[in-house]
Amino acid sequence: MTNHMRATIIAIFLCLSLLRAAAAGDAQFRMPEGNAYEGTPFLVTIEVTDASDVKPPVAPEIPGATVRVIERGRQSLTELRGGRVRNSTSVTYAVEITPERVGSIQIPALTVLVDGKELRSKPQRVEVMKSEAGNLLSAEVIGLPAEGYVGQPLDLILRISVRAYKDPSYGQLNESQMWQLVDLQGSEWGEFQQQVAELRQRNAAPRAQQEVRNGATYFNYELTRRTWPPKTGAPDIGTVRIRMTYPLALREVQNLFLDRQLTISESRPLSVTATASGITILPLPEVDRPASFSGAVGAFAIAVTAKPTTVAVGDPVTLTLAITDIRGGANLETLQPPALAADMQLAKEFRIPNEPLSGVVSGNTKRFTVTVRPLRAGTAAIPPIEYSSFDPQTRAYTVSRSQPIPITVTPANQMDLSKIVTGGTGTTTDASAPGTQLTEVQGGLVANRPVTDALLADERLHTGPIELAGLVLPPVGAAVALAFRVHRARHARDGGLARRSRARRTADARLRAATDATGLAGAITGFVEDMTGRAAGTLTRGDLERVLATAGVDHELRNRIAEFLGHCDRARYAGAATPAELAAEAQRAIDALDAARLRATNGGTR
Repeated sequence: MTNHMRATIIAIFLCLSLLRAAAAGDAQFRMPEGNAYEGTPFLVTIEVTDASDVKPPVAPEIPGATVRVIERGRQSLTELRGGRVRNSTSVTYAVEITPERVGSIQIPALTVLVDGKELRSKPQRVEVMKSEAGNLLSAEVIGLPAEGYVGQPLDLILRISVRAYKDPSYGQLNESQMWQLVDLQGSEWGEFQQQVAELRQRNAAPRAQQEVRNGATYFNYELTRRTWPPKTGAPDIGTVRIRMTYPLALREVQNLFLDRQLTISESRPLSVTATASGITILPLPEVDRPASFSGAVGAFAIAVTAKPTTVAVGDPVTLTLAITDIRGGANLETLQPPALAADMQLAKEFRIPNEPLSGVVSGNTKRFTVTVRPLRAGTAAIPPIEYSSFDPQTRAYTVSRSQPIPITVTPANQMDLSKIVTGGTGTTTDASAPGTQLTEVQGGLVANRPVTDALLADERLHTGPIELAGLVLPPVGAAVALAFRVHRARHARDGGLARRSRARRTADARLRAATDATGLAGAITGFVEDMTGRAAGTLTRGDLERVLATAGVDHELRNRIAEFLGHCDRARYAGAATPAELAAEAQRAIDALDAARLRATNGGTR
């Protein structure tokens, strides 16, 4: 081989290598420049181009900072080169790093897998400066009222105060221009996320008030959200962290239409976190709490109408219960109906259903509809129905009662049993009734056919496995089908049977899912509701004792359950965490109630 041929072959191999290298994907890492600020995220951008297969980078562990990886864009391309189809992808990743303390952080080498090859960036150290928002940016969450009760309407107000930037050449920016510098997408809004989303959709700024402090102008922006705190302590507002780009210098530029406009030539990032430390939520007092209390907070009035008012025993009477919020502001969507089962006067005269009541909200009134049936003739009226609530203004429980409704209850129609006509096959002692004449014979039974060899022949049936299976399988299949139909019919007749069958499994699931004392108490009352066929969520502490006594639960266990629910109630309104022993006691209570259910089943509670 001549030197010329050897050089030609080497050149060909070099060209092929260059073509292969050119076809391989590449990645460019763009590291941050300058210093970072505490609480303000910065980005490391990774641009992958002309790749067939790309694996995203893994967020590294950086002490003193939080890291997440964001895919910012992806493009796919299909090409036909030299008769071969080639697919390539270009994708951009952003590694967002948020410093959590002042000092320096070390960004390790970031790795991205491109076409099976690991491409790495160079490690880099970044100095983190304190984000001195100082008198430029501040945020706080205040409450109206600042001190309230569980379930009381509370207006949370996020107040963002921004110092208006004033340029010596171009003057002061207005409130709309300053709000546009707030990073709506990069900030964290917690409970105010919905309000910010509405502003972004309308491209609007929140309500702002101008204030002068120490000779400087401030714009105070306010976002309001109404809530009804479910527990004591400080309300949960989530993470509220406001980020903005604050201008340090302006310059004038000319756009494509030759119009001159201002733009920011120099700026600095600001970040501030808002808290709700000045708001206190108090527990509802246990002193003088009515037995009919179902959690309503506010001032309410109840009105009841009945239709029809003239019925027979057992006929349905439809009651419409209208609960009106007198002052306004209550959360009517979650407002519970009156505890009718705890109304002993009503339960004495009428049969009350166990199904939960669903209400309809109209204005400041929520209406519930229930059907009751009179138990005895002569009932003269539907007694007053009470609705109790806690009034935060008077700091006391109040009870509103409806007016009694006159009603006429007549005896139910009865069947005259003396007029029932017996069938022709019934027995009678009447001597004149026709009967079958019998003739007595001697010598025993008389054969109606002569005895033959065929009758005396021994014809035994010989069956094999196939014949035996053919004889056994049809009746077994019929028995299984019959049992299935009986099972389905039984569940169809008794809608609560399936619920009772899975009551223990449901209670165990509720115990595992419970995160506080309210969940543990709900597991106990829910188990009793499932076993006794009561509607879910209608069993209160006031009628639990009566229900357990009716179900045959002994006095000691009833006291034990009542004491446990009392512990749960105190833990709920005190805002304490669920102790492990409380959860264990709940499990033991479920076990004891399950054993009592088994004994009650033999007694016919099902």
